[in-house]
Amino acid sequence: MFFNRFWLAAIAALLVFGMVAGQPALALVALLVLLTVGGARLWSRYALRAVAYERRLGATRLFRGETLVVEFELVNWKLLPLAWIRIEEEVPDRVQPVGRRPTLGDAAGAITLPHLTSLRPYERVTWRAALHCPERGAFAVGPTRLTSGDPFGFRTRGGYAAHRDPFIVYPRVVPLPDLGIPPRQLFGERRVPRALLADPLRPVGIRDYRPEDSLRHVHWKATARTQQLQVRVFEPATVTQLAIFLDLDAGGQPWRGLEPAAFEAAIEVAASLAAHAAGEGYAFGLYSNRFMTGAQGPLRVPPGRGAAQLGRALESLARLSPFATVDFPRHLRQETRDLPRGGTIVVVTATLPPALAVALEALRAAGHRLVLVATAPVVPPPVRGLIVHQLAPPSGGPPGAGEAPPDRLAVADDARPVGGRR
Repeated sequence: MFFNRFWLAAIAALLVFGMVAGQPALALVALLVLLTVGGARLWSRYALRAVAYERRLGATRLFRGETLVVEFELVNWKLLPLAWIRIEEEVPDRVQPVGRRPTLGDAAGAITLPHLTSLRPYERVTWRAALHCPERGAFAVGPTRLTSGDPFGFRTRGGYAAHRDPFIVYPRVVPLPDLGIPPRQLFGERRVPRALLADPLRPVGIRDYRPEDSLRHVHWKATARTQQLQVRVFEPATVTQLAIFLDLDAGGQPWRGLEPAAFEAAIEVAASLAAHAAGEGYAFGLYSNRFMTGAQGPLRVPPGRGAAQLGRALESLARLSPFATVDFPRHLRQETRDLPRGGTIVVVTATLPPALAVALEALRAAGHRLVLVATAPVVPPPVRGLIVHQLAPPSGGPPGAGEAPPDRLAVADDARPVGGRR
């Protein structure tokens, strides 16, 4: 602001006056000031030219409680050095920078990680930042603001660089024994047997021939290679069907969500059940009446199997929001219309309003196998064949507030898991 047009005109007039009046010292000072101002303007104009900035995330998928390492790289691809350059990296305020002091960000729900450095001609500078993620969710790092200028600080120039890099923080997956659920008794004492039929369109491997094998399944190339009769092994035509429904309503009212600690505890239980189902090879789906951020409707993961299905379920749970437009019992009835008869329906809930008990009775009458996983003390409804597992929510405040989150969910002493039928 000091070297505006008025002052530059005055300094130029002073230079002319010194030259006309024969005052070389005065003219020299005015000339040095003009050269300094002109050089500062040119320096600031080209300061951010040919400057490359790159950001690399150590992972794009991680679990709650883990730390994300982000690597930054800055390169000056020109002869003009940079006496100083300030990098302001925007990160979500729900993550905790490790060993760095953040500042307030320009956008809502964001903080800024500042970094100040200098660059020689064609120099490359790298540094890292660790972000502890105490909460689940869908986040992004960026954008980044770069600011530089002349060495004197007379003029500065800023601009945004690097796009936003998204990453997902999954809810924690807790082993079923730590939840208080014996894995072998999750669906009762008797397990649903798998079908003995195989799908000839889905081979999964080969093995030695047995007398009961059909000659149509002989793998002749493998037989010629091993000099021993080999047959193809096929995937089972049917697998155990499982549907996990997550109820996050408070008192049966969809406009009221559970308390943050109970909300996150129920999501962790659903994530743990999904991981168990994927590990056991079940075809499972995941449903809730709560909406997901960045989606048009409520959580709905159609039935599927394998690691990809588990990834879709965990990502959907990570994006789950506390907003809903329909009550959970109605959503349960709508989503179970197309489920095959005889499939297992697992309901994870912290409350048990009368409407939910009526919906469970209707599902039993339709021939479904029912499992109720209660994350808070509830009175189970008198539904014949209902398997009940009673858990207790974690103590303390919401995750990320104060102390570190507990390692496991405690089992209530007065509500022991029930492995049989009611």
